[in-house]
Amino acid sequence: MTYFSWLSRDGHLLYLTKSITSFTNNFVSVIFAIFLTLLGIPLWQVGLILTGGLLSSTLLNTITGFFADRIGRRKMLIFYALLTTLSGLVYAFVNYIPILILTAVLSTLGAKGGFGPVDMLERVILAQSCPSEKRTRMYAIRSTMSSLLGAMGYLFGGSPTLFQSLFNIDQFTSFQVMFLIYAVLSSLVLALYLLLSNKVEMETDLIRKKSLPLSPKTKSIVTKLSLLFSMDSFGGGLLTSTLVSYWFFQRFSLSIDVISFIFFISSILAAISFMLATKLAEKIGLIKTMVYSHLPANIMTVFIPYMPTSTTSAVLYTSRSLLSQMDVPTRQSYTMAIVSPEERTRVGGLINLPRSIAKAVSPTIAGVLMQFVGLSIPFLITGAIKIIYDISLYFTFRNIKPPEEKNQDKS
Repeated sequence: MTYFSWLSRDGHLLYLTKSITSFTNNFVSVIFAIFLTLLGIPLWQVGLILTGGLLSSTLLNTITGFFADRIGRRKMLIFYALLTTLSGLVYAFVNYIPILILTAVLSTLGAKGGFGPVDMLERVILAQSCPSEKRTRMYAIRSTMSSLLGAMGYLFGGSPTLFQSLFNIDQFTSFQVMFLIYAVLSSLVLALYLLLSNKVEMETDLIRKKSLPLSPKTKSIVTKLSLLFSMDSFGGGLLTSTLVSYWFFQRFSLSIDVISFIFFISSILAAISFMLATKLAEKIGLIKTMVYSHLPANIMTVFIPYMPTSTTSAVLYTSRSLLSQMDVPTRQSYTMAIVSPEERTRVGGLINLPRSIAKAVSPTIAGVLMQFVGLSIPFLITGAIKIIYDISLYFTFRNIKPPEEKNQDKS
């Protein structure tokens, strides 16, 4: 891996784990809502289950942010991988609805939040796994690999149709097979976490510094970012891939394999955008890259439900992916860059707390709106909220630059 020679061995392992979890999370998100409705659970209750999962993720994320450096980052990652593996086994072999709901809530199965405790821990570890000048590129490559494998996951989400014809099983059983595959792949992630070295932990001198309170500057940054990211997450939570999958299923009566293909194309385009984001950020800066790409994508979101056919809706939905995800690696890099190393884990937890809560309530609201007001309403609300977020982010943080951009300005 000479191309990644600047990345540590632990960084390579975390690239692999992120790729695998992107694959598994994405194919589960395609089938999850439909699976629960097959059990007789109405859509608004599915939204409540997703909300419960995200609230659980919020709690775990907060605990992790404050205690991971004391308990051990590696131990926490192993615990979460074990929890994920067990959740897949439960869905593969248990049909009792209360147990399935409890499992989904505790393990955040189906919620597919990108800012859960595992993702937060991995981002913090990766920030110390490469030189600072490579940080944005590192996150972009990670996001690209994640998106490509996630695209394959979306495509694999259509496999129940294939399983039904090949093995002569019903739709419900074919979904259970998918959850078994999810459990097996999650156990592989668990094995990779066991291979991580002690270098993933915080250095001893930084642990002593961590006991100090956050600086006034950092507190101000955390407050502003928390409010803005919460706005963005609330809007995004109204249109999770699980709910978008259900929207295509109900609005145009598309089959699972067709919906999976739509998400596959969307992820491929997102993967391309991640590397474009790196190039663009090097030229115009992280904040401008985030806003200039995100704003047009959110305008496109508003028009998706007005497309007359499934084809035009799918084309617009996938096209926005070329722009809508460019802020992912740049946002991750920016957040890690503007705070000191010893503050990163705490800042990650603090910023994600209100962000998680905001996204947690969204699926319930979206489920109610889709069932009782209008199937397409969440697209309009999401677009409007995210447009306001983009404008606010730009005017709030355009003058707060990461170290590498300050150095460029001086030179």
